[in-house]
Amino acid sequence: MDLNLDDIDIALVVNVEILRQVLKKLSSNGKKWWIACEAAYALESGFVSVGYGDPNCVDRLNTVYYKLPILNQEPPLDGPDKLVVLVDSSVLVAEQPGLYREDDRLLEDPVADIEDFFLPIARALVPLLAEYGGYGEVGGPR
Repeated sequence: MDLNLDDIDIALVVNVEILRQVLKKLSSNGKKWWIACEAAYALESGFVSVGYGDPNCVDRLNTVYYKLPILNQEPPLDGPDKLVVLVDSSVLVAEQPGLYREDDRLLEDPVADIEDFFLPIARALVPLLAEYGGYGEVGGPR
């Protein structure tokens, strides 16, 4: 996965351990988020695969997988949970676009997929990262 940081103005950067904790708590309309790959694969491929939808289904009507780039050049000394992941909508890559039924047709809506996948993650991470940075409420010091 080639990573071009030129178009990023503001992004979230988090390690796999924290991302996994946040994803476990997310649920929307019966859909869930989860880390969908092993650490060795992430190191080799340069990205972490994150599933969104139903972890028990692999069809594109119910589940979409996104690649989030890792920023580490070398394996972290403290183990794979310390891999650093870039979370930004401009670098998300769908492994396959999701499908939606409309009447008798199957349609793709990649913009809706990214919004449904990314926005809840960002909303969950921003307050957590603000707390880690010494801010109680987002936008102001404690």
